[in-house]
Amino acid sequence: MHRTVVSAISEPFDASRWDRLNPAAAVQGSRWLGSMLSRLPGEPVRVLHEGPDGDIGFTGAVVSDGDAYEAYNPWMILRRKDPVFSEVHASGRRVLPQLGDAPREMLPGLLLVAPGYLGDPVGAAAGHPETVSKCLADVCAWAARTGLATVSVLYTSPAASGVVEPAVAALGGESFDLTTRSMMPVTWDDATGFDKSRSKRRRAEIRRQLSRLDELGCVVGTGDPRALFEEAIEARCALLRWYGQPVDEAAERRRLRGLISTFGKDVLLFTAQLEGRLLAHALFVADGRTLQNVYVGTTEAGRNTPYAHLAVTYHEPMRHASRDRYGWIDYGVGHGETKRVQGCSSVPLRGHVIAL
Repeated sequence: MHRTVVSAISEPFDASRWDRLNPAAAVQGSRWLGSMLSRLPGEPVRVLHEGPDGDIGFTGAVVSDGDAYEAYNPWMILRRKDPVFSEVHASGRRVLPQLGDAPREMLPGLLLVAPGYLGDPVGAAAGHPETVSKCLADVCAWAARTGLATVSVLYTSPAASGVVEPAVAALGGESFDLTTRSMMPVTWDDATGFDKSRSKRRRAEIRRQLSRLDELGCVVGTGDPRALFEEAIEARCALLRWYGQPVDEAAERRRLRGLISTFGKDVLLFTAQLEGRLLAHALFVADGRTLQNVYVGTTEAGRNTPYAHLAVTYHEPMRHASRDRYGWIDYGVGHGETKRVQGCSSVPLRGHVIAL
C-alpha cells in the first residue's frame, strides 16, 4: 500500500514533516524553503508519498502564467524561440511534439522543483525507481483531476535523473538535457592555499583584476547584510531590471529578511564598495558543508566598474572558504562558461515533462 498527498503550502512553511525526509541538499532544506519558496512562480505545493520502501517528497508550484519567470516556466524552456537554456534545443529534437506552441498547451502545469534549481526527490526511498514511479503516477492523476495540462520535474541531478527518467517515460512523458549546475570543490585551507590552488596564469589574472579595483578606490570585502539591507535590495533590483526580469521589491525584501532571520550569521554578504557606497554584492548562505550562492546585485555604477562582479561573486568568497568548513561552493545554474573559467565543475541537469 502507498499514499500520495499533494497539498498547497501555506505560510509559514511547515518544517516538521518535511525535515523527517532528511533532505541533503542545502536548497531543499526546510530553512531554505521557509525563506525562498516564494521564488517559485504560482501557487506553491508539496508532495508527500508514503510507501513500503520509505517516504519521498517534492516541493513545487502550480504555474499558470505564460509570462512567469523563464527558468521556472516549462513553456518558455521548451518553446520560446530565444532559448532559456541552449542545451534544451541543442539536439534539434522537439520535446513532446504533439503539443503546440501556445502557453495553453503546457499551462497551467505542476512544476516539481525546489527554489535554487534542484528537482530531485528527497527521502529514504528517493533512489527507489518503483517508489518514484508510483509517486509520479499519483501526482499525474491529481493534476489531471485538477485540470492541469502538464507535470514537469526540472533540474534533476545525474543520480536522480536515472530514477526519474524511466518513471516519466512510463507515463508517456519525455526527458531532455536542461542545463548545468556549477559546483566549486573547496580543496584549500585558507586564502594562501586558495592562491596556490590556482594555476600561475590564473593567479596573475586574479591579481590583475583586484589591483585594477584597488586603483579605482574600490574596496572588496564582506559586509553586514542588516546594515547594508537597503543598498543590497537596491542593487539586486537594479540588476534584475538590467536583465529585463520582473522586479518585486517587496518580495525581495521579504526573502532577504527571511534569510537573515532564519540563517543569522550564516548569511554572508561579499561586497565591493566605493567611497562607502555599495557597487556590487553577492549573497551566500552557509548550510552544512555547502556555501550556497543565493543571488548577486549590481548597481549601474557597479556595472561600469571593471571586475566588481567577479570580485564579489568569485574571488572574495573563494578566499573566504576553507575545506575544514566547506566541501562545496554551489554557484547554481546558468553562465556555465564564466563559472568554468573560475574553476567550477559542471554537473549536467535534466528536465522531464508529462502531458496529461
